[in-house]
Amino acid sequence: MPGDVPAAEQIQVKGQRIDGQHTARIAGWVLDVLPKAVFINQPWQRCLSHAQQGRVTGLLSLGWTEERANIYSFPQLGKVPNPALALYEVPYNIYVHRQSQVRWDGLQFTGLKYGLITLKGYLAEQRLRELNALSPLQTDITQAVELVSKGRLDGYVVPPGVVDNMFRKQPGFAQLRQLDQPLFAMPLYLAFYPGYCQQNASKCEQIWQHLAAKKALWQQQQAPVTAQ
Repeated sequence: MPGDVPAAEQIQVKGQRIDGQHTARIAGWVLDVLPKAVFINQPWQRCLSHAQQGRVTGLLSLGWTEERANIYSFPQLGKVPNPALALYEVPYNIYVHRQSQVRWDGLQFTGLKYGLITLKGYLAEQRLRELNALSPLQTDITQAVELVSKGRLDGYVVPPGVVDNMFRKQPGFAQLRQLDQPLFAMPLYLAFYPGYCQQNASKCEQIWQHLAAKKALWQQQQAPVTAQ
């Protein structure tokens, strides 16, 4: 699990303390079928490296790319990941200054002067680089909000969750607005280091199917009750 984001509320899950209710819920589902699993927080780049090297068994939660598919094991549907077995889908929202002329139509940005930033190592960083929209600046959340609010940075891209909550609590956030269209929406998966699934193919499939069933049940329970 990425440990380079602000600390979230710790939840007790079968003897382990997990950061954040959302991650804790998924960790509980994993522990149903892997009762000896141990969850640790590390900086995201280290998470990726350790999973690639087989120093950890899997990652919560990883977006699929062709490059990553050559390194990690995802639930596949032919040559692409099976979206039915994703843990959830996360939008990468774009925040700009309230008076900014920056526009995003889903294909390209217009009105950029300085570029946008996001969390280092996340797919949003790669996507911004491909669009020639990535700022070279390296900042923390507080600095990012300050720079965007003062018009010295075009924007910040962040998924919902703990980081987004911290982002919204910064003093300059009142000067920002969210663009209607996210940079992209990415299904996230439990991905394993390749050696694990090579040796435990049926176990990996069992885990992915179990997670999908638990997610479907949880979504059903969260759906509003419609009066008949």
